[in-house]
Amino acid sequence: MNMADNKAYLAAVEGGGTTFVVSVACVSSSSSSSSVAKNNNNNDENNNILSIGCTKLHLLHTATIPKRDDVTGEIPNNYTPEEIISEACSFFRTHLPPDGYSALGIASFGPAGVDPKSKDQYGKILSGSPKKQWRGVDILSPIQEACGLMGGELEKRVAFDTDVNAPALAEFQHRSYQQEQSSNTSSSKPLTSLSYITIGTGVGVGLVLNSQPLHGLLHPEGGHICIQPLPDDKFTGYSWGAKSPYKGMGTVEGVASSVALTERWIQMEQEREMAKKLYAKGSGGSGGSGGNGSSPSRKRDEEQEQSSKISINDNNNNGDNAQTREILSTLPNSHPIWLHASNAIANLCVSLLLLTSCQKIVLGGGIMKRDILYSMVRSRVWTLLNGYLDSVEELSDERKLEDVIVGSSWEEVGSGLVGAFALALDAYEKDGEEEGGEEGRTSLLDSDASGKKKTASESEEQRLFTSGVLVGIGLSFGCALMMSLLGRGSPRR
Repeated sequence: MNMADNKAYLAAVEGGGTTFVVSVACVSSSSSSSSVAKNNNNNDENNNILSIGCTKLHLLHTATIPKRDDVTGEIPNNYTPEEIISEACSFFRTHLPPDGYSALGIASFGPAGVDPKSKDQYGKILSGSPKKQWRGVDILSPIQEACGLMGGELEKRVAFDTDVNAPALAEFQHRSYQQEQSSNTSSSKPLTSLSYITIGTGVGVGLVLNSQPLHGLLHPEGGHICIQPLPDDKFTGYSWGAKSPYKGMGTVEGVASSVALTERWIQMEQEREMAKKLYAKGSGGSGGSGGNGSSPSRKRDEEQEQSSKISINDNNNNGDNAQTREILSTLPNSHPIWLHASNAIANLCVSLLLLTSCQKIVLGGGIMKRDILYSMVRSRVWTLLNGYLDSVEELSDERKLEDVIVGSSWEEVGSGLVGAFALALDAYEKDGEEEGGEEGRTSLLDSDASGKKKTASESEEQRLFTSGVLVGIGLSFGCALMMSLLGRGSPRR
């Protein structure tokens, strides 16, 4: 902790396979009911206030690595993992607080080693990752060293988890606090379970059950469960399937991820082009050019079709290219791709409800920026449940799903980054408990409760002091009265 201003400074990393988001924040213990509020005392748009439960974070410095091109707005796709990690380390060294960082949290894409006891895997991307260049890469160690948190007791100030388990923890803490503070909550049950789903280049699931993040053998990999596809679905599977369960056929990630959706679009475009060519070939004898099908207009059409085909092939005919995936943002809400996406996500939600009975399902990630998907997913969940859970109050009506399947609390900032800060806060909290014990520890997340206890203690002390003073005055008065009476009763000489 920085003793000069009595504040803790946290380092956080949201580690994605395409980009990293790195940030430094200062912790304030004052309470706030808003998820993200503009700092009214500072007009700088880069200085925001972020709330996780009753803890307020002042975001001081944030950067995306690699940053988008200033002209094209595209993300460079030629950065190596080593270059991304090196720039992240430089960022934290540049913004190192005078007394160092109090804690570090890293929320990484998976599969990753999240068990601190497994020294060979902890903080590293595992060999099962579909992102080949990241397999075996150590994310944690170099960033931990750059933050000055290596060795001995400092190791306790570092936390590493997936970019879905970390947001699940943050969402759980935040929504639990909101429920405690609100009398208008839709459920009388205390929040003990939550699932966070991110749908981006991949699909990940984070789980909090019995108020604790779930790990077990590894960590949840719910994006790879099988789904019931829509009728007549002809999609042949996505390119990442070679290293995925079920070979990526008919899984949530194999249908709803941006990689899969892009490749479905490519397949649909190729089928459309083939159909056009077959149609043109079949009607070639009725043209005005003697039936040889070589009219100028047809040649122009063929050139355009060939150009489109080359464009697709130039992008390696798959969705692994970030620039190719940008096509998804241009598709209308009516495009059939979104029906397939919403069906896959809904299948996952139903499985989570049936398997874990979780009270909240939070949807996030780039694909969920398509707002229409929320209503589509809820509607499909209602259909798939088929009335089986109607006896559960929260699931007894389709409209009530709006309180069960919800969006991220931090869409503006990004749930992954908030999750990383939640990990850092937890590590800082736990280390404080071990160092100072129950009486001496300084709790950040429970600062309001501590304040109330302090106020109650001070009130009790004041009451006892007042009582003591009154008793003392009473005794003094009583003694004076007794002395006066004794004096009057004594015989005069």
